[in-house]
Amino acid sequence: MGKIKVLIAIVLVAVCVLAGAFFGRDAIARMFDSKPTLTNTMVAKQLEKIQDLTTAKETDFGFEKYEDGGIALVTKKSFTMFYSYEARAGIDLGKADIDVNDDAKTISITLPAPEIQSVSVNPDTLQFFDQKSSLLNSSEVGDAATALQDAKKSAEKKLNKSELLTTANEQAKDVIERMYAPIAETDGYDVIVKTTEPK
Repeated sequence: MGKIKVLIAIVLVAVCVLAGAFFGRDAIARMFDSKPTLTNTMVAKQLEKIQDLTTAKETDFGFEKYEDGGIALVTKKSFTMFYSYEARAGIDLGKADIDVNDDAKTISITLPAPEIQSVSVNPDTLQFFDQKSSLLNSSEVGDAATALQDAKKSAEKKLNKSELLTTANEQAKDVIERMYAPIAETDGYDVIVKTTEPK
C-alpha cells in the first residue's frame, strides 16, 4: 500500500512538472510574441515630437504706395514699395485630443484648430520706385527697418487667412492619416482623424 502511495505521488509530481513546463512555455512564448499595447500616452508622445506642424504656406508679393513721407527717403516724398512675403499656417499637435481603444481597435485623434504661425517679409525683396517707376538705390532709403515693418503689416492685411487655414486643416488631416497608416495596416487599428474648424 505504501509503495502504491509513493507511485501515485511520483506520477502526480511528474504531471505537475509536465503541466508547468507546458503552460510555462506557453506563457513565455506569449510574453515574447506579444505586441506592445498602444496607449493614449504613446500616441501623444509621438505627436509631441512633431509639435508645431506647418501644413500650408502662401507666397505672394505686394505694393505699398506712400505720399508725403511715411518712410524716410533722402530725396523722395512720393514712392512705391515692392515686397514679397511668405505666410505659414498649421497646428499644434501637443493640443490634440487622443483616444486609443484597444478593444475596438481604434485610434481617434481630434486635431486643434489651425493657426497662422508666421508672416515674414524677405528684406532682400524690398524695392522702392519713384513716381516715374524708376528703381531707387537702397542708399536713398533712410529707414529700412520701418519699411520692413510696414511691409509685414501690409502682408498681414493682404493675406487670405480663411483660405490658408482651410488648406492647413485639410492637409493636417491627410498628414496624420498617412503617419498612422502603417499602424492601421500592421496592427489592424482603424485611425479616425477629426479636425476643428478655425475661428
